[in-house]
Amino acid sequence: MNNHIHAKKSLGQNFLKDPHYLNRIVDAARVEQMDQVLEIGPGLGDLTRVLAARAGAVLAIELDDRLIELLRSEFVDGSGVTIVHADALEYPFETLAGSWKVVANLPYYISTPIIQRLLQFRRKFSSLTLMLQKEVAERIVSSPGGKEYGYLSVLVQYFTQPRMEFFVPPEAFSPRPDVDSAVITLVVRDEPAAAVNDEQFFFRVVKAAFSQRRKTLRNSLRQLGLPKEKTDQLLSATGIDLGRRAETLTVVEFGRLADFLLP
Repeated sequence: MNNHIHAKKSLGQNFLKDPHYLNRIVDAARVEQMDQVLEIGPGLGDLTRVLAARAGAVLAIELDDRLIELLRSEFVDGSGVTIVHADALEYPFETLAGSWKVVANLPYYISTPIIQRLLQFRRKFSSLTLMLQKEVAERIVSSPGGKEYGYLSVLVQYFTQPRMEFFVPPEAFSPRPDVDSAVITLVVRDEPAAAVNDEQFFFRVVKAAFSQRRKTLRNSLRQLGLPKEKTDQLLSATGIDLGRRAETLTVVEFGRLADFLLP
């Protein structure tokens, strides 16, 4: 029925067709009958069907106008599914009532900005179960010390507890993507992983620290223009040596660092 609609490369569309993996995603999200689920990029509705069978309500946000009519003709009133024609990067998530679980096969080329936006509205969500490019998923769940650990790891781990669920092979999709995929779940924390005095400054410090990965903190933090006497006192005040590299610091250590450097 849906075969006449071809995936749009410009929208990063790769439709997941394999029922085994569709069910595993919904299992990973722990969707139950009373849950409200937000789906981003329903595509041809394969995941939407599985969600509709298990959730209390599904709100599916689709950008591609070719798919809207098709989705709306299948998911009619009474199906528990609402199809919204919108861009997830602009949708007013603050208007959502109650608590939601996000379940989405995200277009890989905009997965990071969508995750950042969902985290902005994290009070609306209890968890986010997302299919991502495998490398991005590995960066998000990476621990300090690994070469994948970076700004995105700290950003996501500050607000959520991420767990790797499983990998999905390219042949589970149509068309077949050029990359491997992975499903992760981000459980939104009640409180951030570190208590910081100024969140904006905290993220500025983290970004600066990772901007030159091979350099020590002493070199990479120079761009913040901090007074020398402050950086000289850093080790004795926080226990953090400026000779370390950003990838060795935990989220909590970044919090201590940022609080001490706060102007």
